[in-house]
Amino acid sequence: MSTYDVEHSTGDPSVQTAPRRRRPDLSTFFSTLSEISPDESRTRPHAVPVPRDVSAAFYSLAEALEVMRRESEGGGSAEAGQAQAGPGSGGDGDGDVLTQMIQTLLRDADTPPTEVEGVSEEFCDVLDRVPRSSLKPSQVCPICNNPFVEDPYPLVVTLPCHPTHMFDLECVRPWLRLRGTCPLDRVDFAKKEREKAEARKKPVPDEDEEEEWDGMYG
Repeated sequence: MSTYDVEHSTGDPSVQTAPRRRRPDLSTFFSTLSEISPDESRTRPHAVPVPRDVSAAFYSLAEALEVMRRESEGGGSAEAGQAQAGPGSGGDGDGDVLTQMIQTLLRDADTPPTEVEGVSEEFCDVLDRVPRSSLKPSQVCPICNNPFVEDPYPLVVTLPCHPTHMFDLECVRPWLRLRGTCPLDRVDFAKKEREKAEARKKPVPDEDEEEEWDGMYG
């Protein structure tokens, strides 16, 4: 094959590279999430989310992940994937990370929490990025199962719980925003965020008061 063919991809058209699988549309999920998250930017900032709306967010993400799971297996159509995902609907078994995530979301959808307990958008924004040059061909996203290097512009992040817990940000962000845990070891980042927020709310003792008490008992 000539140099021109290589540079301009005009080689044998019968030899085709398998396209990278597209992730499901999550616009409905994020729209629902914006209405039930404890965030002043939502359109109803003072409204208390009803269980039905919270449940809808869990179902929406579960269905999107089910589409991803079916496509990663190479079986089933996109239309079939839009059907409600179920704990026993095929898959690689309970040990599969994606299947476990779907099952967890469906359980939460059946008995939804009073409010979303995921991490903030800021948490996702400051996650450590992994440069493409340090990625290996054997490394894949635990959620979509795509090799990171197949993406010409990968956005891979490492979760704080362990340096080997790497994900495509597009895959892990919805889960973090809704559940706030690592999909692999379930470390609860959202709980830590809430604890830090509560600690910041506590009043700082006045230095003059501390000196006065020290003088009384010193």
